[in-house]
Amino acid sequence: MKFYKIVARTSLLYGSETWVTTKRDMTLLEAAEMRFLRSVAGYTRLDKIRSEVIRKELEISGIQDVRLKYKQNWSNHLERMDNTRFPKHALNYKPRGRRDRGPPRKRWQCVDAGTGQTTQSMEEDDDDDDDDPSVHA
Repeated sequence: MKFYKIVARTSLLYGSETWVTTKRDMTLLEAAEMRFLRSVAGYTRLDKIRSEVIRKELEISGIQDVRLKYKQNWSNHLERMDNTRFPKHALNYKPRGRRDRGPPRKRWQCVDAGTGQTTQSMEEDDDDDDDDPSVHA
């Protein structure tokens, strides 16, 4: 399990402190994690053993909990930062002027820094926006 905690989990969560995660993103992360943990435990999906059972057997917490801890650590780090640092400026940045027409785009500011959860309006995936020429960057 050291390999999982040191290599696999850190690879999956690299940079997750600043991610805006949707339900789909978390589902994909959990699926990748469970694929690895099932193989370590010697199970296949055909065995129909629940993820919680496998996690308890291997004494591993869920990837959502770990990502939340990463996000809270980053938030605390930003709080302690000097106001002259670029990440602190980026956190407090407020654009001037008007935005383009259309629905608002996903923004990392719509994420609760304490919990790491997106707000209600941010949980829907906007994958179809890439095909729509009326949506501006």
